[in-house]
Amino acid sequence: MQVVGRLMVAMMLAGTVAAPTHGAAQMSAAPAQSALVEGKRALAAKQFVQAKKIFTEFLQTHHDDVEAQLGLGDAELGLHEYEAAELTYRRVVSAQPELWNAHKNLVIVEAALARWEEFDRERALLRGARERGAPGISARESDVIDSFTVQGQHWVVREYFEPVGRSLTRYNFEHFSPDGKAAEYISLESAEAAQKALKPGDVRIGTEQSSRLSVKDFALNWYTSKAHGTVARYAAGEPKYERVRADVLRWLHRAGAK
Repeated sequence: MQVVGRLMVAMMLAGTVAAPTHGAAQMSAAPAQSALVEGKRALAAKQFVQAKKIFTEFLQTHHDDVEAQLGLGDAELGLHEYEAAELTYRRVVSAQPELWNAHKNLVIVEAALARWEEFDRERALLRGARERGAPGISARESDVIDSFTVQGQHWVVREYFEPVGRSLTRYNFEHFSPDGKAAEYISLESAEAAQKALKPGDVRIGTEQSSRLSVKDFALNWYTSKAHGTVARYAAGEPKYERVRADVLRWLHRAGAK
């Protein structure tokens, strides 16, 4: 599995470098912060090898700096060094259990490693934080949770904590064109709401509006700018993500073989 180029890299949170109190420490503070800024710039430019080098060197003299550890994890994730990234993010959340960006990237890492129990555990932790209104995380945002490549096409998976839009979407499997526009969606959504929302020639997926309505029946529907159809139906309620993912992969392989 490859993480697509559009893979979410967690934004850096405020650093945890203690304010120096001695003159020598004050003199070294500026170079230290400069190194962190340089590492962040390398991440933003997707220069993951350089970013990893910067953060690794920084951590040799600032062993417990959480901001640098988070940067190192992001660089390892960008390089598809999933096991290394997992260990780094685990150190981060051990030091700061409510650093949600690290937990979100652990979800991506566990999906890449097909460690579904850990994947579900991290998602449950994020869900619990949203349900109790924890600071630093919103019930209105979506999370990138997975990505894969099929028949040379990159797909990224986005989860919505609250079913979103007219179709009450829970997951979007998104494929983007080279110019960055959404070329195709496969959405797990309310079968009833999707049917009511769809009008001839209208294949838009959702809006910014979200809903806490209980969805009892789900459908896995695909959409392009010109057509739409159904991949699978789940009349018994919301299926586990792993099942939905398997159904999407099976359908994509079958469609690609035609």
